[in-house]
Amino acid sequence: MHRMNTGAEQDRQGASSGANGAADASRPQVLATGYAALDDRARALFDTAFLQKLEYLRIVSRRAFAGLQPASRRGLRTGAGLEFAEHRPYAVGDDFRYLDWAAYGRLDKLLLRLFQQDEDLRIGLMTDTSGSMLTGRPPKVDFARRLTAALAYVGLANLDRIRVSAWGDGEVRSLRTRRGRGQIYAVLEFLASAPLGGGTNLALAARQFCQHATERGLVVVVSDFLGGAGHAESYEEGLALLDYHGHEVWALAVESPEDAAPPWQGDVELLDSETGAVRAVRLTPEQVARYQARRREFLHRFDAWTTERGIAHLRATSDADVADLVLDVFRRGGFIR
Repeated sequence: MHRMNTGAEQDRQGASSGANGAADASRPQVLATGYAALDDRARALFDTAFLQKLEYLRIVSRRAFAGLQPASRRGLRTGAGLEFAEHRPYAVGDDFRYLDWAAYGRLDKLLLRLFQQDEDLRIGLMTDTSGSMLTGRPPKVDFARRLTAALAYVGLANLDRIRVSAWGDGEVRSLRTRRGRGQIYAVLEFLASAPLGGGTNLALAARQFCQHATERGLVVVVSDFLGGAGHAESYEEGLALLDYHGHEVWALAVESPEDAAPPWQGDVELLDSETGAVRAVRLTPEQVARYQARRREFLHRFDAWTTERGIAHLRATSDADVADLVLDVFRRGGFIR
């Protein structure tokens, strides 16, 4: 499905009046110090009301992590650890130091001792800032960047290792791995300055991510998952590559209200948001109905494809509340494993 949009310039509603008018006292104290250092572009996209939501999500996530984190983030390793877990047969190349000689004396078998060991959760956040994401009121790209920032802050506040990347305007940019709540300012600046426009190339973004993220972790992809003409399922290669490299993949699909229900009728010009091509058409109720049928077909294929491969997925519209979507991710097990 190749999404086309009206030629009228989209309303950039990411800038909130709260960025200039809200009193400093309304900012969460932990974030107030670094907020003033953000440039105007970042403060317009991430206003003081958004910062308050970040603190709310941090508090909620601490309660969730407190109950589930210890058992869910342990892995089986050889060597020193929290506690003995189990044995496995010795294989050529294993370290002799961790052989269980007592078990060998009893069973006449070489067995290796495995221990429970705490592991950092490595989280990759990949955000689509290509041309199709610039459409909608409010723009999908603003919602996607706020959602990415919220997920990043939750991870940073829980001392996870966060890597953020964005792809748009023909390039992929990445922010080096960060850890600790104070690193949220670097994330906000990075997202606010991400390249905008151009074609969608999730496969390229996924390849570059896998080249740098050599250890397995959780990867969240925020996109509308729309490809160029003739490439409606171009998301498959990118998501499959992340899954192949052993990452736990979440696909968060973003639509605008106009994607779900086009408001235009009559003679209009449709502008392809990624190629710049313009087409004059007369939109009739029958044509809108055909578009809706193709949209439903696309969403059904996306849901079926991700479900078949064990890739978690959620859908949201760009006018949704970011905090509500993040809480939905928590309820479905995301970020807590």
